[in-house]
Amino acid sequence: MEKVNRINTLNSSLRKIIPIFITLSGAIILGLIIGILCSVSSLHMNLLQFTILLFMILISLYLSIYRQNQLLPFIVLVWALSPEVRRIIDWLFRTYSEVSIISILPHCVSLTLLIPIIKNIGSINKRVKIIAIIMGVTLAYGFIIGFPRYGMSSLFELLNYAVPFLIFIYISVCNLNIDVRYRWLRSISFIGVFVSVYGIYQYLILPEWDQFWMLNAGMKSIGAPEPQNFRLFSTINSPGPTGVFLGITLAIMTVNSRWRAFGLIGTMLVGFALLLTLVRSGWIAYIVIILAYLFRSQLKNKMMLITVLAVIGLAYQFLLPLLPGASSITSRVSTLSSLEDDHSFNERISFASNVLSSIKENPIGRGLGSTGISSKISNNSDAVTSFDNGFLNIFYTFGLPLGLALIATLFYLAVYFFKLSRIEKEFSSLSFAIIVAILFLLTGSNIIPGIAGVLLWLIIGLTFISTTKLHRKTELRRTH
Repeated sequence: MEKVNRINTLNSSLRKIIPIFITLSGAIILGLIIGILCSVSSLHMNLLQFTILLFMILISLYLSIYRQNQLLPFIVLVWALSPEVRRIIDWLFRTYSEVSIISILPHCVSLTLLIPIIKNIGSINKRVKIIAIIMGVTLAYGFIIGFPRYGMSSLFELLNYAVPFLIFIYISVCNLNIDVRYRWLRSISFIGVFVSVYGIYQYLILPEWDQFWMLNAGMKSIGAPEPQNFRLFSTINSPGPTGVFLGITLAIMTVNSRWRAFGLIGTMLVGFALLLTLVRSGWIAYIVIILAYLFRSQLKNKMMLITVLAVIGLAYQFLLPLLPGASSITSRVSTLSSLEDDHSFNERISFASNVLSSIKENPIGRGLGSTGISSKISNNSDAVTSFDNGFLNIFYTFGLPLGLALIATLFYLAVYFFKLSRIEKEFSSLSFAIIVAILFLLTGSNIIPGIAGVLLWLIIGLTFISTTKLHRKTELRRTH
């Protein structure tokens, strides 16, 4: 018995010592890097970025081992803030970089999810396993046919797809309780409010580092690099991803008060920032999620949701005209009811017809790296940087057979969540609403990779945990 007590005491001591050892090791490594950074001026910028990268990975590793309940909020925060960190570093060194070390920061941090996934690989839900196989085969195929032609662009795009999907697998094996999942959704709301507040400040003042990025990025669709004369992009890459991120976040905050940060004030701040992005897909995501959730939720929740929507509607009606940028917002909203007269909408129709012809000529797909932001890395003339139809983007990248498999998986999830929401009204209803919104948004752009994919797979994963426990309770009732 004494021997057992000694072993327990030793294990307890080790648990206290290991975090201290990791922290000290990280501090020593960072100190060495900073020392080199200060002595070698030619490597100054890259070493600073590497230091930030290493520091964030150390934090993520610590959380994955000792604070699992805080790991996902940290990962979402890194995805949301890393583009702004990159812009600040570029501004400090007066050097614009198309791709930098900070560009892979969210991917590297998210890869720490592999530690708990590998450790608990045997406990993966059967449905999750099937979906993972379909996704894995699709991505492997896209990488195999894309890498010989597009090189590092293919690898970067593989990370954009695969890393958010790791969140989905991680949640199914993390074995955390229901209260943690409430906190995760609330954390997303806090991050959304922070992104919104900074975005509003950015729109009114336009900090020098954001202005520097606008001048060098060459994205004319954002607007002029002057306060209140551009589309809000906040801490994220551009107005498009920002709008989708804020649209999903605003929907989460609207449908359930327990997931809401700073109450209705926080909700209004996110809503106003979303309006300033002038991104229609963000508004569409919000409306579709609300309507789909309203369709599947309980009567009590429906009445509360209608009340919240009424308050937001009244605020939009009476407060919006008093706010800066109101004229731009209202003119953009009016295009929703007259899409046939909208220039960008007509361009999308023309683009879709051209891509359809290209897919017919090459039904096996062109592989990862052939489209999207990652295509800038390869500077390949065959790559399409801007792709205005998500469904066609998937077929263009993965070919018709595997593209259909990926899209069919999304439709399967929508049907599954629809049926499950008859029993479990909270997470499954939200997941059903998110999937419906994703399928809607794919008609405009491919939002499965990147930060939108992070939110998508996170919310879907929450439902799979809750349904696993729900099925266990149902089985116990049947046995009794």
